[in-house]
Amino acid sequence: MRRFCLIALCSTAALALTAPLPAAAQSTGVSALLEQARYWEERGRHDRAVQTYRRVLEIDPDNVEARRGLRGPAPAPTPAPSPAPQPAPQGNAPAPAAAPRRPAPEQPQAPRAPTASEQAGRDRAAGFQALEAGRLTDAARAFDSALARAPNDADSLGGLGLVRLRQNRFADARDLLRRASQRGSASRWAEALASADFFATLGDARAAFDRGELDSARQMAERLAGSGYQDSAPALDLLAAVYEKQGRYQDAATVSRKAAQQAGTTAEARRRYEVNALRQQALAARQNGDESGAELLFQQGMLADPADPWIRYEYGRFLMDRGRVAEVDSLIQNLALKGGAEPLYAAALLLDRLGRPGEAQQMMARIPRDQTSAEMTEFVAGLQVDTAVDRARNLAAGGQTQQAVAGLRQIAATPGLGAGSLAEIASALYELGDTAGAGDFARQALDRNPGDAESYEPIIRVLAQTGQEAFALSALQRVNEAVGDTPEGAQMVARLNGTITAVQADQLREAGRYAESFDLLQSAWNRAPGNVEILAALARLYQSGGLSLQASQTFQMVLQKRPDDQGALIGLIDSASAAGDRQLAQQALEKAIRAHPDAHEVYLAGARFRRASGDERGARAMLERAREVYLAKSGLAAGGFPAANPFSHMPAPAAGGLASVNPFALGTNPDLARRAPAYGDAPVYGAAAMPASGSPFTSASAPLPGAAPAYGSAAVPAYGNYGSMAGAMAPSAPGIGQAPGGMAGRTGDPVLDQIQQDLQQLAAETGPRMDFKTTFRNRSGEEGLSELQEIGATAQLSTDFAGGRVSAQAQAVVIDAGRPSGSGLARFGRNATIEAQAIVDQQPSDFVDADTQHASGVALSAGYESNLVSLDAGTTPLGFGNTRFAGGIAVKPRLSPYATGRIWAERRPVTDSVVSYAGTTDPVTGAEWGAVTRTGGGISFSWDRDGTGFYADGSYGRYTGRNVRNNEGVQINGGAYFRAYRDASSQLTLGVNGNYQAFDNNQNYFTFGHGGYFSPQSFLSVSFPIRYTYDRDALEITAGLSPGFQSYEQTGEALYPTDAGAQAALDALKVINSDVRARYDTISQTGFALAADGSAYYEVSPRTRIGGEFQYNSFGVYDEFRTLLGIRQQIGATR
Repeated sequence: MRRFCLIALCSTAALALTAPLPAAAQSTGVSALLEQARYWEERGRHDRAVQTYRRVLEIDPDNVEARRGLRGPAPAPTPAPSPAPQPAPQGNAPAPAAAPRRPAPEQPQAPRAPTASEQAGRDRAAGFQALEAGRLTDAARAFDSALARAPNDADSLGGLGLVRLRQNRFADARDLLRRASQRGSASRWAEALASADFFATLGDARAAFDRGELDSARQMAERLAGSGYQDSAPALDLLAAVYEKQGRYQDAATVSRKAAQQAGTTAEARRRYEVNALRQQALAARQNGDESGAELLFQQGMLADPADPWIRYEYGRFLMDRGRVAEVDSLIQNLALKGGAEPLYAAALLLDRLGRPGEAQQMMARIPRDQTSAEMTEFVAGLQVDTAVDRARNLAAGGQTQQAVAGLRQIAATPGLGAGSLAEIASALYELGDTAGAGDFARQALDRNPGDAESYEPIIRVLAQTGQEAFALSALQRVNEAVGDTPEGAQMVARLNGTITAVQADQLREAGRYAESFDLLQSAWNRAPGNVEILAALARLYQSGGLSLQASQTFQMVLQKRPDDQGALIGLIDSASAAGDRQLAQQALEKAIRAHPDAHEVYLAGARFRRASGDERGARAMLERAREVYLAKSGLAAGGFPAANPFSHMPAPAAGGLASVNPFALGTNPDLARRAPAYGDAPVYGAAAMPASGSPFTSASAPLPGAAPAYGSAAVPAYGNYGSMAGAMAPSAPGIGQAPGGMAGRTGDPVLDQIQQDLQQLAAETGPRMDFKTTFRNRSGEEGLSELQEIGATAQLSTDFAGGRVSAQAQAVVIDAGRPSGSGLARFGRNATIEAQAIVDQQPSDFVDADTQHASGVALSAGYESNLVSLDAGTTPLGFGNTRFAGGIAVKPRLSPYATGRIWAERRPVTDSVVSYAGTTDPVTGAEWGAVTRTGGGISFSWDRDGTGFYADGSYGRYTGRNVRNNEGVQINGGAYFRAYRDASSQLTLGVNGNYQAFDNNQNYFTFGHGGYFSPQSFLSVSFPIRYTYDRDALEITAGLSPGFQSYEQTGEALYPTDAGAQAALDALKVINSDVRARYDTISQTGFALAADGSAYYEVSPRTRIGGEFQYNSFGVYDEFRTLLGIRQQIGATR
């Protein structure tokens, strides 16, 4: 932050010296004005220098330097003469205070060698003559010679004191004049001594102000203001600046008005003091929450002095804090049009605060070098350090951490870097893991005396982060001494103390030691209730710990104290979204955009919120805006180069000084960029991950046919539903923010690359897309009956619609079970009657051969799916001969940040066999039977927090078909799991699952009237799923294994449950011969079972993804193996 008030103080001091004074004080005023003119000349502000020269001539019309300065750029200035004291006669006779008279000439005497006393008198006289002529160097030499012969001569001491006063060496002047006064005739030097003492003390106060020692500066300025010096305006101006820096804005305004009322103040100085008072009063109004009053005062100040750039700067900050960026841009344009060094500087400062360093550098480049002050140069260097630090972070993100650290260390070794730049480099080094370097440079920054108390904050933070608590507390003590015993100072010290505690708590939080972090924060809160730093750290702790509701409440408390805090607003967006409070998250997002319209982090948070809400189009819009503002902020032009050379102001290295590692070659090589955190990842405030609607084991092994998969979310319908299988095994897209690297065009900037990848991923999810997959299923069993082989091919066209995706699908299916033969043919259709009659007749069975059990067709369907609801409607495969409606609807509400429910209703074909799926024909009578449909619904609940959770679901179904006995079944499924291992690209999850099923009757046979599907009267399984996932770059792999045990029972059933006559005939034959089979026997089994699955998908390009899956399942009465190969192709261009 530019200390613009100091230049104003110098100007005020010079103006104060123009008041009418006795000769010595008057010459002092001329000298001070000339010094101010030289100050402006050195900075290229000849226009300001001319104004000062004119004031000199008002006091001293014959001043040579002032006249020369009005003619053009002045050479080395020579102070103009002014009335000076004349040497007093020998003896103790008093002389006038302002200018001692020259003694009368003595009568000529005979030539003789002068005594030491006489020579001292002659040197003293020569000194006063030179002083009167304005030859300050000659005068100083003569007085020094006189003092060498008479060290305690009062007149020589006083004369040299006047010389030093005119040379602006106020401390020396004060010492000399004080010694002269102590040797008699104090009144002669009183006025000059008062001037010297005033301005020497003022210089000391300014030096303390520059060092950030505000309390010391305040005490000296208050003493000067009350000293009774005839023109105390400079002291009052400095005192106002101190009060302003301490946050005592109303006191500062009062003092500025008092300065404007001082006698002898010029019109220009008075106007500046009045504008300062209005600005300080506006800041006081803002501090007290009176925004309308503050804005009115700012506008009054701008009208009072249209040329003052600094009230416009403060007004711009005021507007910026309220999100009125368009008005800030207008102010910046107005300042830029003024064209002077200070207006351009003020505009650049506003641009920097807006997060547009590239534009700030361009603005500073418009200031001529000869008009660039030391503070401006330091600001430009800070911008360059900002750029270098950003590029170092990008280099580290590309895996080149050592090079990034080496570059930052080399930059930090640049001579002349300010404390702020060193503190920023120290912070970056800490982020990159160079704790030792961060601590070293933080201590160096501390040694360079930060300019104000606020500048200590990043230094204290790094010192605390690197474990140097003693240095951090020492810095805190410096701040305490600087701000003094004021309420505002106490608040600042408390805030910085809270910073130290917050850093310690954050370190515990990041180490997963949440309980210790909470205890530390609670203890600190008890000592300093209301400390916003502690409160913010607590919010981050809640957020990282997954307590989203508490986090959102605490972030709101932070925002009550800091309404526009960017980190707190982003934290509230994430935590409120995770807590399910979309309205609060939306309000926080809107406020964050108003307050920080040029912060790409805000739009990334908005994209996370939109994505979690199911609004992919809104997420894409947020990402596009994030990319736009990031490009504008970083100043990147096409090709990844800054629009302006960020190093144009840097001095060329000396010969032989070329670094072995170029600290600025950061991020220009695309191969160096590593995948940056996705926009779906939480920022610094550490939002907890959103729990999945189901369990991580959703697609793991199924515990039994007819059951949902292990850890089964009820999102997968009953086993045997081919339509559900296609959906369950469809290639799942990688999560947003996890798009593979290396696919898209790379800029070398990891943030920009990641935004682009996320946009491409969202485009794939929201734009038109074609999915094509082939499936194969093989089920063990008896040929012609329960055995099944299935080949399928599905083509689906989908696009985004109303916050979800709408799709149309065609699914070609071919199923085959072979041809029943032997004993299998005896249990197919009504051949059982032929077998029974042959047994009674004691003749060979003459079965009627059945056709090969085969069917093919194409199922058509249309559907819609969003985060909240999914529905589909279609048909069973056309060509099976018995087309039926198939479809369903499900509602999936999020019940809490960690809990999700699901309610569904559906009608699906049962796909266990050819009989249940397509139906078949009785070879004996030609009657059709089979084609079973399940109609029912269910409810499920799942809870997940950081990879650990549980789930449960229950469902009911009614089974109907053609000439098939009706059936009813219930299923209960539940389990729990935990994450056993996790790293950057993989994780391992372990769990347990239990499943229970019960059907009203047993339909697992193939004589006429039976449905041909597994329907035990009691089934219980317990399994122990193990799931591993790997996701890195373009490759995504999953593998699951679920060993367990099962036990089931199937009751005996009549052979013809739907044909009473045929069953009665069998029963009659059974009476004749007990070998006749009239009923099926009861079956029970208990034993080990196993399920396994795996998948691999690879993203060939942002628009194309290929992969495959397999599943094996031995739970139930059959073994089943499934495979899938698929390709997903996005239609249209990606942006």
